Amino acid sequence: MSALLNKVATLPAQFQMMRATIRNPVDALPRAVFHERIVERHLARQHIVYVCAPDLVREALVTNSDRLDKGEGLRRAIGPGLGEGLLTAEGAHWRWQRQALAPVFRASGVGAFLPAMTSATRRCVETLSAEGGIVAIDDVMMRLTGRIIVETMLSAPDAVDADAMACNLGVFLHQTRWSILGDLLGTPEWLPHPGKARGLAAAQVLRDEALVQIAARRVALGNAAEKAPDDLLARLLAAKDPETSRVMHDSEIVDNLLTFLTAGHETTALALAWTFDRLGRHPEILREVQAEIDATLTDDGPTLEQLDSLSLTRNVLRESMRLTPPAPIIVREVTEAFALEGVKLEKGTRLVVPIYALHRHRTLWEAPEIFDPSRFVASAGQSRPHDDRYAYMPFGAGPRICIGARFAETEALTVLAMTLKALTLTPELSVTPPGKMEITLRPAKPLLMSVRKRD
Repeated sequence: MSALLNKVATLPAQFQMMRATIRNPVDALPRAVFHERIVERHLARQHIVYVCAPDLVREALVTNSDRLDKGEGLRRAIGPGLGEGLLTAEGAHWRWQRQALAPVFRASGVGAFLPAMTSATRRCVETLSAEGGIVAIDDVMMRLTGRIIVETMLSAPDAVDADAMACNLGVFLHQTRWSILGDLLGTPEWLPHPGKARGLAAAQVLRDEALVQIAARRVALGNAAEKAPDDLLARLLAAKDPETSRVMHDSEIVDNLLTFLTAGHETTALALAWTFDRLGRHPEILREVQAEIDATLTDDGPTLEQLDSLSLTRNVLRESMRLTPPAPIIVREVTEAFALEGVKLEKGTRLVVPIYALHRHRTLWEAPEIFDPSRFVASAGQSRPHDDRYAYMPFGAGPRICIGARFAETEALTVLAMTLKALTLTPELSVTPPGKMEITLRPAKPLLMSVRKRD
């Protein structure tokens, strides 16, 4: 009887956690993850272990990486759109794709994408400068990074409707939280949920469009008179497993094109939007950033060398991604039992690395809620949390760390530098709205900012 009463007593707490998960998974994080090393919780049928210390994160994601996979929840949520690309694949299928795609995003090759980044950003800045007024900077950045990823994927600004692709991607991602909740509760995958039909239809539109572009490129490649462009699609078509020389078939290319569209468009747009908002609320830091940009950039657009020298601008971006990491949570499912600091993780346990909490952990960061880019300034002989790749991890960690991190940082610095050289953006909202997780961490309401040309 006592066991039954105890179980009944936990139901209200579990109900509250479920409701918070539906509304915003970040709000459902236990408060203990902001100050403890490891935290256990139970939700419905699920045993959840939150890993909140850098050494334990490394032990989980690196030492025991072969005992973890992405889990059914992620596949159920985004698999209908992204298939089995680099983000969702497991085991040998993931390993060969990672090996084949590693050269695509080598730091030495990112420079080939800079002209497309610069061109799209210049057009966006010119439009903002001409129109002025008040804009939702998160929507503006979604459209801009959508155009950048389309131009780097396809080498043609008008190859597809970038705005329509971004819209369809948003429709698909918006309903994924219901799939994640369904997995936690153990409901059948076929069960309808709000937005599911629209989301699946939007995902199919994206996949159909990607197939059209692949077919068109294969036709173009068959024409010897045409020079093949050096874009992401060309690199995907040429990608080979270094061990077997296997190449990707069309469905695998579609999976990875849409993976890059999701990971390289949505996350970078959000990192930029949050950064513009924060800079607008700290005019003294904004003035320093603009002075650095003015002293470094020419009117021709940035070079890689110029971007590399924007140390303050880079620290501002990194501090913004500390406070609002675009991908705020890593989730893994235990496939083979192991222990972390005395906690037994049985097969089926859900292991969560709450990046959002790790970046605000009271034992790691001084005044963790404060926006302070100076915390990223190197200091001789002094160890700082951001020096530990498992304390500051906006691009993840372990074998599945984001393959496009260098691409994303180059793109973000390009947009920040070119925009702030020409414009000043000032927040219209009295306070920054909270983040709401829908796979990525979006602002709960539009980030409205007024635009004016700089003198």
